[in-house]
Amino acid sequence: MAEARRWNLLNVLFLTGTLALALVLVPWRLAASGLRWSEALVFLAMTFAVGTAISGGYHRLFSHRAYRATGPVRFLFLCLGAAAFENSALKWASDHRVHHQHVDTEEDPYPIGRGFWSAHWTWVMEDKSLPLAGVADLEKDPLVRWQHRHHFLIGAVVASLPLGIGLATGDLLGHLVFGVVLRIVVTHHTTFFINSAAHMFGSRPYTDANTARDNWLLAPITYGEGYHNFHHQWQWDYRNGALWYQWDSTKWLLNVLGWVGLVGQFRRVPGSAMTRARLHMEEKRLRERLVLASPGIANPMRDRLAASRVKLDAALAALHDRQEAWGRKRADWRARGLAKAEAWREVKAEWRASADVHREELKAAWAEWKAARLEAQATLAYV
Repeated sequence: MAEARRWNLLNVLFLTGTLALALVLVPWRLAASGLRWSEALVFLAMTFAVGTAISGGYHRLFSHRAYRATGPVRFLFLCLGAAAFENSALKWASDHRVHHQHVDTEEDPYPIGRGFWSAHWTWVMEDKSLPLAGVADLEKDPLVRWQHRHHFLIGAVVASLPLGIGLATGDLLGHLVFGVVLRIVVTHHTTFFINSAAHMFGSRPYTDANTARDNWLLAPITYGEGYHNFHHQWQWDYRNGALWYQWDSTKWLLNVLGWVGLVGQFRRVPGSAMTRARLHMEEKRLRERLVLASPGIANPMRDRLAASRVKLDAALAALHDRQEAWGRKRADWRARGLAKAEAWREVKAEWRASADVHREELKAAWAEWKAARLEAQATLAYV
């Protein structure tokens, strides 16, 4: 017999209470007074600031150490992140690291296998003790320890900032409704959607080893966190939307902070590794669909797909390794002050010639893969 759930009364009251208040007060306020520009501006500014602190701070910086940040940036992210009322950065990172380590298993704090609403927010309401785990590195950070001790007080102070604007403009109630109550609810549920919707709806272009999915609809409201399949494959990358056309406002902000020297040492997965993962998934799906064809057609087609994909994979890896080696050699020559010597020009010309050969091999491998893929797709269309 399954053990009955026990509930954390404080969490239940806070999560359901703020939602109930928002559902009542927001329509009432809109009907009574409309929406003033200062209310909308404060709501949007607070929502963006606190949400970005969760995405860029709690998640990418503290949970995954995807980049390095200066003290002022870490302090700002810790203060703003506390206003999300999603616990301290230390506890948040602990739960999240356990999630990645045990995704989709019973050890996962919020496995999607228990259902959408469980992964979304009822796991937070359960009265169960999840001890700190795997965060020894964060426990050495005095700023993180300070925020862990005082996160609720810090969050209350930051979350109350709209009330000061309300007092200054003579619109305390409106800023309370939109800048505090509604903002808290929106911050909660945009975060929660990554635990729930991003594990149920979307595509899996890089891996199907877990339930995480890329969902472009979630990306704008989660500050780029919607590309969750990519994130679970390379959790240490500072990006979630790695492709240039994918919405990732957190990545864009971090790039700006990087240009002015406030953050740096960004960790990125090579583009060749991303392409190789996508190719592997594409081949796998085509091979699975070929079960519809007769063995006499399907088996040779599977062999051709596998051979062409392996050849393309090797060509991508070879070019990447060559570029990495060249980068190391170039840095070494520059460090020794030899970058203007005649020998350097000879080495550079030799590398360019070698790179051209690798690119031609890659071009041929791409053509072979595309031909095999088209043949497989034509076979499936015919079947």
